[in-house]
Amino acid sequence: MLPGERISPREWRRVVVFAALILCATTVPYVVGWLAQGDDWRFTGALFGVEDANSYLAKMRIGASGGWLFVNRYTSEPHRGALFFLPYILLGHLARLLVGGKPVAVGTLIAVYHGARVVVGFALILVIYRFVAAFVRAPAVRWLALILATLGGGLGWLLSLTGRGAVFGSLPLDLYVPEGYSFLILFGLPHLALARAALLAGFLALLDATALDGAARSWLGRSLLAGAAWVVTGLCVPFYIAVVYVLLGVWGLAVWVQRRHFPWDLFWRAATAALVPLPVLLYSTWVFAANDVLAQWAAQNRLPSPHPLHYALGYAGLAIPAAAAIPWAWRRGAQHAGHLLLVSWVVAAPVLVYMPVNVQRRLAEGIIVPLGILAAMGLRRLAPRRRKLAQAVLLALVLPTSGLLWLGGLVSGLAPQRPIFRPADEIAALQTLNAVAFRGAVVLSRHETGNLVPVHTDLIAYVGHGPETVDAETKERRVAAFFRDTLSPDERAALLAEVDYVLAGPLERADASGDGWQAGLREISVHGSGPDRFVVYEVQRD
Repeated sequence: MLPGERISPREWRRVVVFAALILCATTVPYVVGWLAQGDDWRFTGALFGVEDANSYLAKMRIGASGGWLFVNRYTSEPHRGALFFLPYILLGHLARLLVGGKPVAVGTLIAVYHGARVVVGFALILVIYRFVAAFVRAPAVRWLALILATLGGGLGWLLSLTGRGAVFGSLPLDLYVPEGYSFLILFGLPHLALARAALLAGFLALLDATALDGAARSWLGRSLLAGAAWVVTGLCVPFYIAVVYVLLGVWGLAVWVQRRHFPWDLFWRAATAALVPLPVLLYSTWVFAANDVLAQWAAQNRLPSPHPLHYALGYAGLAIPAAAAIPWAWRRGAQHAGHLLLVSWVVAAPVLVYMPVNVQRRLAEGIIVPLGILAAMGLRRLAPRRRKLAQAVLLALVLPTSGLLWLGGLVSGLAPQRPIFRPADEIAALQTLNAVAFRGAVVLSRHETGNLVPVHTDLIAYVGHGPETVDAETKERRVAAFFRDTLSPDERAALLAEVDYVLAGPLERADASGDGWQAGLREISVHGSGPDRFVVYEVQRD
């Protein structure tokens, strides 16, 4: 048993109150956004990453319609479904149960989404504290580590205040990479909250297994429990299992170096845990290799790491005191191998985020947690006599980004405009389209309009999501040329052969040149008037 893991009831009460306050605070801007919608505008339910948030609602709609397999409704190419995005599909089924099997309104999907955000976010904060307590005895240090791990950020707020915006070709890391921090996850990404909670819970179970004696009957159950937790992680984000494997490998290497002999006890416990989620990773790898549409989606999902100086700015405030605690963790590792996991994680992260893969920056998953623990411990060693002052300085450096993100969400919720809000006539047009079109029909529109199609209908967007739409850039150029009426007759005929309906609003008409693009289309309905109207057309077949 690790020395620092006992948590008093008083501590738990304090953590529960903290978690409740954080989740209430992150809910306020969404309530403001919901109240701000009126006759002209509808709130999408998202305050950042709106395009991705709509895709999550679209996946929930699959479950709400009775489906269990993910089918990409942001691309028109036919393909088989796969067992991906299960958390959102399950939330869709939950929404269906809540309305008694009736058609699920988008407002219900949004409410269930945020209900899950609150519940899973609450659980994540509790798990983070339990993870912190596995390494730290003093409640005051645990409390600081919890704050750093949940609300801590980088120095991106400094660049924001100076108006510099993007530097070195990118925005500050802590403003847009939820995997590297926690606040954005708590603010709006329940599947990542569940993935991280399960990832940490798995390591906690494995830490318990390492503290038990060498008989397999004593540790086997804990190792299997760790593997089961990582299955949940993999069902949220499949490649996180590979991250777990890397961390296990680096941790094992650190223990080997520390002990100067191979750590067979840790190896068998970790290997047992690692085998449990392996089928999830193999299934994911096989599907993305065998399914051309999903393979293209994976290839288009490019999330490279920014310039290394962004990581320096993003973690300098925590890394400096954390460095002072590395000798402590290394020494503790001689008696309790678990402490070497903290060192291994922070050493592995800089390598992971520059691995030659297309999702580099997402491999920083969870690094804020061990870094927060080490920073809290290191601060005691750097400033033993002026601990409160040092703590205040550290919090002043790392907390403002979360405050700015929250304030930005609140301001966005107060001012109805695209993309966080959408015109009510656009929603009405989509509802009409869903009522008249056959299930699975393909709808042509601009990218931004198409992003809403699978949310409000059971139809397919010709283009609507950067990575999920196969060959999105080519399709966007074809759509723009269609409305400008610059396609050749053969190109136009080929495009209309791929779609069944056209939805034209102000964004589409902004590209339009005259009315020639309407040839071969039959007007079905008009919502609104003037330049802001939305018109639904059916493609006429010979």
